[in-house]
Amino acid sequence: MGGEGGVEILKVPVKPRLPSYARRWILLDILGCVVGVLGGLGAVFFRLMISINRMLFFDTILPHISLNFGETNLGMILLPALGGLIIGPIITRLAPETKGHGVPEVMEAAILRGGRIRKRVALLKVIVSSITIGSGGSAGREGPIAQIGATLGSIMGQLFKLDTRSTRLLVVCGLAAGIAGTFNAPLGGALFGLEILYRGIGLFNAMPVILSSVIGATVASVFLGRKPAFNPEGLTTWTPQELPLYLLLGAVFGILSILWVKVFYAVENFFEKLNASPQLKPAIGGLIVGLIGVFYAGYGIMGVGYEGIDLVLAGKLTLTLLIILGFLKILATSFTIGSGGSGGIFAPSLYIGSMFGGAMGILFHSMFPSIVTQPATYALAGMAALFAGAAQAPINVIIMIPEMSGTFTLIPPIMASSTMSFFIAWLLLKGSSIYTIKLERRGIRLRMGRSFILDSIRVEEVMNRNVVTLSPEMPVPALETLFEEYHHIGYPVVENGKLVGIVTISDVQKIPPEKRDKLKIRDIASRRLVVTYPDETVHQALDKMYVKDVGRLPVVDRRDPTKILGIISKHDILKAFELAEKREAEGAEGV
Repeated sequence: MGGEGGVEILKVPVKPRLPSYARRWILLDILGCVVGVLGGLGAVFFRLMISINRMLFFDTILPHISLNFGETNLGMILLPALGGLIIGPIITRLAPETKGHGVPEVMEAAILRGGRIRKRVALLKVIVSSITIGSGGSAGREGPIAQIGATLGSIMGQLFKLDTRSTRLLVVCGLAAGIAGTFNAPLGGALFGLEILYRGIGLFNAMPVILSSVIGATVASVFLGRKPAFNPEGLTTWTPQELPLYLLLGAVFGILSILWVKVFYAVENFFEKLNASPQLKPAIGGLIVGLIGVFYAGYGIMGVGYEGIDLVLAGKLTLTLLIILGFLKILATSFTIGSGGSGGIFAPSLYIGSMFGGAMGILFHSMFPSIVTQPATYALAGMAALFAGAAQAPINVIIMIPEMSGTFTLIPPIMASSTMSFFIAWLLLKGSSIYTIKLERRGIRLRMGRSFILDSIRVEEVMNRNVVTLSPEMPVPALETLFEEYHHIGYPVVENGKLVGIVTISDVQKIPPEKRDKLKIRDIASRRLVVTYPDETVHQALDKMYVKDVGRLPVVDRRDPTKILGIISKHDILKAFELAEKREAEGAEGV
């Protein structure tokens, strides 16, 4: 308070107020914890349903089918087919998105629908996947539980009327919690969600996912115990001299991962073209799986297959048997999921990788017995390397495989084999993965490790169809006038209705002013064109602009590259961002 005649200043107490971004982050952390609890419980319930269905098919139904051949009951062949008969109508009529391995469907929901997933998906995915796996289908738990957890996260986002970005993050939280719970791998679950689905790791985005993953694993461990998923029986040592062998294993597995992906989608193509009812296709695939696995049921060909992985880690399988089992699992899983069954591909990838990795370990041991003293360690490296190449997710398995097996001392060799496999598969698959190829066939082109908002928009949706084209006979001075009048930096050059080149302002600037009066466009236009196509994504077009350092691309017909359909510029790419946001909002309202 001032003196006489002074000004009295009132001190009003102000309550500290958190910034809006901090309140949003706290809310997402709290909801992430809730989703973690739900995801962990979902993992427990799903595994319980698998056990119930396995008892139903193998302990109750199988004894009533007496088709004995030696010590083998050939009636086992019919069990996966029976499971397929049950799930076919459920998938076809109630929830087609529960078909397959689950993760691509979650990715599609995150990209095109702002994380909105139909509420019925979680329960129906539990039903159809547990029947598929419990009846002897060759599939894993991670795809279904990823979709189940993601659905629970989506429901939470919709319940609280969150924006698209926040709902998508809760989808990742649910996926991570489910993965962490089913494999007792909290860090691996978080990395699975961030690397494969969210496709990037940021501090604020990672925190709710990590919390959800840790809580999901903790909740599941209360019911399922805390033991590792695999029993490596003391496989903890490696020597620096073995590092070149692990790199060689990674190189081989880069090729094997591509073989795995190609066979998987070749079988899926076969069933898509098969002239049969979609409701019967899972039963047909199940019958083939039964024929493949009936004599190898004790080795994990039918079902998730972890019993087979424990055998190879214990060193109880021969070289020949390891190779046979690896190829049989590729076929069994391809026919289970490719025919329309429901289940994941992570566990089968681990199985296939362990078999071929164990085989290479035996070979290395026979060639270098003084260096390779624990050949079964190569099975663990093979598990990581195959999935790193097929899913294009090396960071996830570098952490997750040691976490699932309790062998953290093997991280360096697993890093070497996984990164080598990832790199070779990345070169040959051109950035696609076993998860993204399914979406690419629907016109959704993704590449691992980058933002996906521009992957949901095609060039034809934002390109400018009113293209100003120039004749090659136009004088260069007239071209200079066009640049000044319209401020475009380039024009397509068309002769007799065919695209023959492109001319830019830089082409003109390369010519001394005193020589321009004597030249025509045909003398300076570039004939080596960089073009894009209407069915390419805006992200693909932007990549071409970046690599070639150009500001616009002609859009041409794939069947006739001389036929110009439009032009796309960096300004049009800004429109693509707006269109993607609008589409996400509309998709959210429609769910």
